[in-house]
Amino acid sequence: MIKSVALTFFVSMQVAFAQNLVPNPSFEQYIKCPVSFSTDPLYFGPNQWNSPSKGTPDYFNKCSFSEMHVPDNWAGISHAHSGAGYAGIYAWNEKKKDYREYIQCKLTEPMKAGVSYDIKFFYRLSLFSVYAIDRIAVALSTTEVKADHDIVLKLKPIFTEIKSLDRITNAWMSLSTNMVATGGEQYLIIGNFSSNDSTESMKIETRDGKSLMLGTSAYYYIDDVSVFSNEPPPPETEEIQAPKLNETYILKNIHFEHDSYELLSSSYTELDILISVLKKNPKWKVQLSGHTDDVGSDEYNLALSENRVKSVGDYLIKNGVSKERIHTQGFGKQKPIKTGNDEATRALNRRVEAKFLD
Repeated sequence: MIKSVALTFFVSMQVAFAQNLVPNPSFEQYIKCPVSFSTDPLYFGPNQWNSPSKGTPDYFNKCSFSEMHVPDNWAGISHAHSGAGYAGIYAWNEKKKDYREYIQCKLTEPMKAGVSYDIKFFYRLSLFSVYAIDRIAVALSTTEVKADHDIVLKLKPIFTEIKSLDRITNAWMSLSTNMVATGGEQYLIIGNFSSNDSTESMKIETRDGKSLMLGTSAYYYIDDVSVFSNEPPPPETEEIQAPKLNETYILKNIHFEHDSYELLSSSYTELDILISVLKKNPKWKVQLSGHTDDVGSDEYNLALSENRVKSVGDYLIKNGVSKERIHTQGFGKQKPIKTGNDEATRALNRRVEAKFLD
């Protein structure tokens, strides 16, 4: 039986694609299409997201036919940064001192110690907010945050985006940072972690607000949250398949000079594997057979195949395999694997085979 594979292994490529560790990153999936703004933290609707405090973040989606619609809703007019949905949070309030809303999700896997991660999300000041603030931030926790209040969370953010209030914009902006994980961080929280005293605010005089709360607040939409690992992908792995006795294996990467029996160095890797097999099985012998294509006379190809397979045997002997364990034989063009005179067929028929004997 001929195994038309490399001698001892199949190479399996492990293709690694960077995956966003944030579930439901653009708030497309929801438990229930929103019909009103949240009055309880448990009403916050997108899958895999929650409120880490008593603050009440909101969920907007195109599916809604109410004040939670996208793009027109109670807080402003805004298309999603991508997709159909986004979240909304109060990040600052002039009257209700230090009132805050946050959103939290559990990453699909804990962060690994010493690995760097790219973290990013998009945020946008709602059109009906009378105030703007200079900051928004992201924090990480190894455990789920469940605060029994609705004021500033006592978490140290990994990064706070601070921007000048000289130019107010309602366009989507991004927070982007890179951090090296301590290890075990798995909960991501977005919001303003600074007190009112530490947060710079500015009233937009051209706005009068659409509600009492919006008239004294800075309200922001959040969309497209991502966390990507910069850990290098795993190397290609070799899945070992042990060779068996009395089965014939094609040595697929044995190369010679044209019309010559001189081994090329590109053959050494395959032959070193053959040597390793024989050293691990000291009682085994190997029968090597050489084959050529159909170009040339029978006599020429027989001699060429004998010399080539002898070169393979000599390499084994030179690298520690006893010559008593090696038998070589050339067959020329007598035993083709496939008939045909195209180059692909001829390349297939030019080969060296190995059969292990006890």
